[in-house]
Amino acid sequence: MDYEIAIDGLCREPAYNFFILNRAVNKMKFMRRAVPLLLLLAPVMLYSTDSVEAEVEADIAQLKEKYANVDEVRPTPVPGLYELRFGYRIAYVDASGQFGFLGSGDLQDVSSGENLTASRRAEVRRELLASLDEWDTLDFMPDRTEHELLVFTDVDCGYCRRLHQQMAEYHELGIGVRYVAFPRSGPDTDSWTTMQSIWCSDNRPAAMTSAKAGGFVPERQCDSVSVERHFELGREIGLSGTPALLTPGGELIPGYVPPIRLAAILNEEAVSE
Repeated sequence: MDYEIAIDGLCREPAYNFFILNRAVNKMKFMRRAVPLLLLLAPVMLYSTDSVEAEVEADIAQLKEKYANVDEVRPTPVPGLYELRFGYRIAYVDASGQFGFLGSGDLQDVSSGENLTASRRAEVRRELLASLDEWDTLDFMPDRTEHELLVFTDVDCGYCRRLHQQMAEYHELGIGVRYVAFPRSGPDTDSWTTMQSIWCSDNRPAAMTSAKAGGFVPERQCDSVSVERHFELGREIGLSGTPALLTPGGELIPGYVPPIRLAAILNEEAVSE
């Protein structure tokens, strides 16, 4: 191709014509030498790739042994840096497992601006949402459901009560609410006992509505461990307050969001997916 292009580019000056032809011929000679060299190097390149993969696998095995309670170890886009997942928490360490940031600090792709840690957290939360049927949620669903929202709630939280009082407005916008219990005061408190009584009630929705209105909920005991499981789940995710809203896309929204604003957020999320 280079030879043909050189011929097409001939001009009337003989010296210049000779220069073009000579350059084209030299390129052809170089290619004849380069192709066999590339073929010889191919096995070395392949071996190098296999070697890197083997090294990564060895690093992962070593980190799993070092962190016995880790749920998952995977490489990151940064060579030598690995992601550790403990439940719903994300941490990063080097291949030795000796250095890293375990409590805070997100990994960000500077060129694209993407927060890689936030994206990974959302992915893990979506896995949680896929298993909601196992979590014994207390559901308030509209006749026409466009979005399902997981809501960590506390009966003694003012904004939780406000959200519940506007349930009809959320329903009109096609938003269904699936409650999980997160009594912020912790075990052996009045809030915990009330939420345990709600989950043990014969009519959970009525008991929740009564509690959110400041009404009396008869104390009930049963074999349900849902409140305890929900509370531990909230702690794993890193909740510190209520309400906390988990969207279908895995985004965690802290605090109360008015119905119309929440519908806009959920619709935008659905379009982006």
